[in-house]
Amino acid sequence: MSGALAMREMEGLGRSRAPAFLPADLAPEPQGGLYQGLYKRLRAFILDGVWPPGTRLPSSRTLAADLRVSRNTAILAVEQLVADGWAESRSRSGVYVSAGPAVASSALPQTSARDAVELPPFALQRPAADLFPAQIWKQLQARAWAEIEPQRLASADPAGDAGLRETIARLVCAPRGLRCHPDQILIVPTATAAIDLAAAALLRAGDTALVEDASRPAVRQLLAARGARLQTIGQGGTERLARLACVAPAVSFPTCTSLDSGTRAWLLGWAREQDGWIVEDDRDSELWFDEAPPPPPLAVEDGARVLLVGSFNRILFPGLCVAFLVAPPALAERLRTAHGIVGGRASLASQLALRAFIAEGHFARHLRRRRQAYVERRAALIEALAGIVDPASVNRAGLHLVVNVGAGRASAVAARLAAARLGGAAAGDLMVERGADSALLLGLGATPEAIRLEGPRLAAVISEGGISCTRPSRCSA
Repeated sequence: MSGALAMREMEGLGRSRAPAFLPADLAPEPQGGLYQGLYKRLRAFILDGVWPPGTRLPSSRTLAADLRVSRNTAILAVEQLVADGWAESRSRSGVYVSAGPAVASSALPQTSARDAVELPPFALQRPAADLFPAQIWKQLQARAWAEIEPQRLASADPAGDAGLRETIARLVCAPRGLRCHPDQILIVPTATAAIDLAAAALLRAGDTALVEDASRPAVRQLLAARGARLQTIGQGGTERLARLACVAPAVSFPTCTSLDSGTRAWLLGWAREQDGWIVEDDRDSELWFDEAPPPPPLAVEDGARVLLVGSFNRILFPGLCVAFLVAPPALAERLRTAHGIVGGRASLASQLALRAFIAEGHFARHLRRRRQAYVERRAALIEALAGIVDPASVNRAGLHLVVNVGAGRASAVAARLAAARLGGAAAGDLMVERGADSALLLGLGATPEAIRLEGPRLAAVISEGGISCTRPSRCSA
């Protein structure tokens, strides 16, 4: 978002009056971008107990209208709340304050761990925080602040730190087979912000955008907020009219499946023949459990028509707020211009710390450790669910296990797990089409000890109703 536009939004906020169900002083702060300011304010009201657990948050449309910000700004802020565990998205009924966050109370003493949140053990958004090398990061963050000259804070490149972009090109993209120039890379706070940037640059109101049935709700909301008409790939037969396709070829959400070779070839052919663009969401591709490597990014096969989106937030920690977009050479300048208008910049100190974290080898070591840890956690969860999960048919990638609990059962099981404070979700609640409502999702972020401790209770809750051994990777959701 341009400075002038941001100031107009902020001035409009000063004149607006929040409705009764919103705190009167709820307004984005100018530091860190509008969506980040809005996120901090929403989080503060959760922490302070103004919005207690179970409270339904205003819709993104309501927030945007009442606070005079764009709907996409509101969507990004709410999505960050969900990603960080402060809120949870429920089946077609909205977003609610999570039961996990510890909020202020007159009956409880205040502590310095204000931002601490304890999520249920099998929550999808639960990060494996115990794996992160926090001491190394603290040292790199302190070094970054020591190196930043004051004038640089006011003149940082909107595209992101040049050194970080070069490091990403050389040490993150190149190992996946993607050769790109640092000038093709834009640094943004989140992967969703990167997708929104691509949509802002490439879509006009009324354009058709293609999505997978298994796609992230926040992405579908953002595309719709940009005025796009959404069409599911393979349904409707009018894909040739689309302008943009947003897909996750390596690891889809929530089903943790990969695009088959036929669909990959069709997408690339469609983009070339119809002058379309593919936005490739490459999140979670590093969590691949098979001995065979994951499929290469579509951007490797056609760098002229594919925009690749990556994020460090799920790999490292959600509050990092550093992601990136790799643009085709022909689009790089247009996207840089759009980035200056749409806004959303990552912290300079975090960028410099991340650059050192990658360049000094900590990132590669963390990836190896994290992958091995998730293999162990997945094995512990499968063992805990013996008789419910077929170990020969588990999903090959992703941050959660997909368990087939039988047609028409997943939503009910997810509700029981929520009541038991165990976490989990029904895949059908997150997809375009609910399907058979058979796929239950269980996060893998808890430690192996916690998984073994809570495993018997988890198995008992899932087994209510006589669920037997099934094949999770064949769920239709």
